[in-house]
Amino acid sequence: MEPITFAIPFYRGLDYLQRAIESVFAQRDVNWVAMVCDNSASSETEELVRRVGKGRFSYHSNGTNIGMVPNFNRCIDLAETELVTLVHADDELLPSYGQTMRAAAERHPDAVAFYCGIDVIDEASKPTFSLPHFIKGSINPARKREFVLAGEPAVRALLRGNFIPAATLCFRKSVLGARRFRDRYKFVLDWELMFEFLLDGDSIVGIPEHCVRNRAHHEQTTTHLTKTHQRFTEEVAFYDEMEALMRERGWERCAEVARARRLTKLHITYRALRGLLRFDLGEARHAVELLRHR
Repeated sequence: MEPITFAIPFYRGLDYLQRAIESVFAQRDVNWVAMVCDNSASSETEELVRRVGKGRFSYHSNGTNIGMVPNFNRCIDLAETELVTLVHADDELLPSYGQTMRAAAERHPDAVAFYCGIDVIDEASKPTFSLPHFIKGSINPARKREFVLAGEPAVRALLRGNFIPAATLCFRKSVLGARRFRDRYKFVLDWELMFEFLLDGDSIVGIPEHCVRNRAHHEQTTTHLTKTHQRFTEEVAFYDEMEALMRERGWERCAEVARARRLTKLHITYRALRGLLRFDLGEARHAVELLRHR
């Protein structure tokens, strides 16, 4: 089977980028090619990739910051292999990732994408606990066994909450075709793409093994979008779209799950209570306003 491409979209965080590159070199399956697509336009990034990448990483500068989503898509466009994984620049692959994904691709030759479980780490790469990750993991149908997501039941399951860790996704380009991340969301863009796959009749395979170390830190996009509550605004808007689309399809059970948006409400409530406990009245007030208006 041909190599898997590990493509790293980068903007900032050279220390994290070095750890991500080193995690690629730690793969048990050495049949891979790798690249960094650089949004930083910094000579330091190229120097690091040349030094740590040891000639196995190609470097592609965008010349300027073209934006997160276009950079994600450029990574996919530049990949010349059938399988491609977007390795988040602040995450780390576990040594089993490549062989696990390639084996799953052989078992499911028609699937468009594959995902696995994650371990959450902090800035120092030490294990840490994340309540949102724990809850999403608990509703993941692939948490204990390999699971194929397809059709209306899969759409309904994914509407309960986005249990697919974006940092673990491996795409099959021949099935992916021209579909890419849409540049209209910052947080739910991967969720939107998964629904596009399922609604187009494709399948996504979930693998129970944990093969990625997902870093939770204060500078990551997810932290920023959560703190500003943009993630919740996006989730609610997306749920509104999905509810309307489900009713058009006659999938009333899916529409009701979208209308309920329980995990989003639960997370906003959690942020409100956390704000009160930390005497962060601005955080608490903002969360309460979201609940009132949504």
